[in-house]
Amino acid sequence: MQDAFIPLLLGAGIFFLFTLWRVRPLFLLKSWRTKRRGAAGALREIQARIAAAADGRARAIALCDAADIVAKRAAGKASAEGLYLRATRSDPTSADVVARAVSGLARRPRALESLLWRYLATVRWNDSATATATALDALRALYEGPLRNALRARALANARDALK
Repeated sequence: MQDAFIPLLLGAGIFFLFTLWRVRPLFLLKSWRTKRRGAAGALREIQARIAAAADGRARAIALCDAADIVAKRAAGKASAEGLYLRATRSDPTSADVVARAVSGLARRPRALESLLWRYLATVRWNDSATATATALDALRALYEGPLRNALRARALANARDALK
């Protein structure tokens, strides 16, 4: 073999390995479809619960269940945020709904920040003091942690203290 063929064979080998890497999901497609069908079935069941909910509290719990499933997807951030927002609108006085939204979007601090500010803007703080306090505490923790804004964290701590 001549020395000129060695780079050619090396390039062909790298291209072959790259091609195998790119079509790798085709081999795993069956297990991926099975997982997706299970999640889709669970979402259909929860959507039926949402439609059949008698009151705002039951609807909010069903919406939180749906958001928990959607939040686990890689591309489900916007959908989960929308479902949590609908849940907070269905039952604005529930601290449990706010806590579930905080735990569901904990890995997405910007989405959680947006949701909590929207919640605080739409609800009357005196009507739902525990839910408002939960939202204020979560925002304060966000600004002390991943979002790093000490001034906002102190302002939210003062708002939380004034709420008491």
